[in-house]
Amino acid sequence: MKQVSERLRELRKNQNLSLRTLAKKAGISASSLSQIESGQVSPSIATLEKVCAALELPITTLFDETPGESDPLVMPARNRRRVYSTTSHATVEPLARGFAAKKMQPLLITLDPGGEVGEQPYAGIKGEEFAVVLSGTTLFEQAGKVYDLGPLDAVYFDPHQPHNWKNPGTDPATILLVVSL
Repeated sequence: MKQVSERLRELRKNQNLSLRTLAKKAGISASSLSQIESGQVSPSIATLEKVCAALELPITTLFDETPGESDPLVMPARNRRRVYSTTSHATVEPLARGFAAKKMQPLLITLDPGGEVGEQPYAGIKGEEFAVVLSGTTLFEQAGKVYDLGPLDAVYFDPHQPHNWKNPGTDPATILLVVSL
């Protein structure tokens, strides 16, 4: 999570935003943002999404690495960066790098039993999202409706609408999420 915290601070400073200004835009307290940037707390995935939306950047910008010059871009599992959120009880794993030059961003999200992306539904930034549950059981919530999704169930949705993912099961749940820009 340390690299994510440092990257978040760098992105905020690149936009010449104060802690207070960015926190207000993201709907969180300045002290919370300060603790996130200093690595003192592990924010939920939803909180990271809110901060990135306030920066008008996709969440994957936090994990971005310099792209290779190869096509196709191959990302062996052993080389992928994984970030664990103790608040969400979830791991986020980007499946590509060099997102700035891409039109879609694939991620694996693994929710521990009882884990959830956010404490309450949250809205993301522009684009569209598509998800496939690869394993486990998840509850997808949007517009006050809850959908029970199992292996190979899919959902295509507008991330501008508040939404959330939860794992009500006793086993980890893995979701392939593709975000368009």
